[in-house]
Amino acid sequence: MPKLNWIDALFFGVRRILAGGVEMPERPAINFVGATVTDNPAENRIDVVLGGSGLRKISPIVTSDYTASPGELVRVDGHRAIVITLPPAAPNALATVVVKKVNGGDGDITIAAPPGQAVGGQISIHTLAAHGRAEFMSDALSWLIL
Repeated sequence: MPKLNWIDALFFGVRRILAGGVEMPERPAINFVGATVTDNPAENRIDVVLGGSGLRKISPIVTSDYTASPGELVRVDGHRAIVITLPPAAPNALATVVVKKVNGGDGDITIAAPPGQAVGGQISIHTLAAHGRAEFMSDALSWLIL
């Protein structure tokens, strides 16, 4: 996990900051705009909660098949074929997942529904042009494409 600097702490409220090459002690993880930021080294990501937003997590850049979490922004490497599986819809009513291709590349990004569910009325969809994004919302039965 990369070290973050004092500007990150000011704007994003991170817990671990690096100032002048020295790691500062942990501090509360809420910033002046009300976003809560939490380091999650076990899953190699930083979780962000923005007031009024359904997004709570930002993935590292995904380079292989991946299962998204409710409220996650999944950043995908577009240079290879990757399958992003959405979480179960039933326990996650109104949850959103955003999938973003963060670089060019012509890799086929497939968004798949969990077993027995659908995404946009299908088992899976192929999507995302270079630098494209797609947003999905659970209606507790399946995933809708927004």
